[in-house]
Amino acid sequence: MRMTVLPVLFVGVFTSLSAVAASPSFNCAKATHEAEKLICKDAELASLDRDLAQLYAAVLKNTPARDQKLLKAEQRGWIKGRDDCWKSSDARGCIVEAYQDRTSELEAR
Repeated sequence: MRMTVLPVLFVGVFTSLSAVAASPSFNCAKATHEAEKLICKDAELASLDRDLAQLYAAVLKNTPARDQKLLKAEQRGWIKGRDDCWKSSDARGCIVEAYQDRTSELEAR
């Protein structure tokens, strides 16, 4: 009995951690755009999203108050561009490139 419970418990914990690790920074239940839905289904895209969200939060925190409005507008514009990736023949590749480009832009600040 004891030997059976431990593997089952381990698998349950590992599965829960994997699900958390695969989640993007936004609530997938509220995903409306095709790009968001693709991000929710793809662990690598979800990871890029989480990493970018953390970087954006850090950059925003270190941006003077007078410049934060512009940074937020830029981010909203970037999200609209990312969401337009559904039009691409390679939506996933477009999304990866969008995240890589935005990450580079924010790291340069």
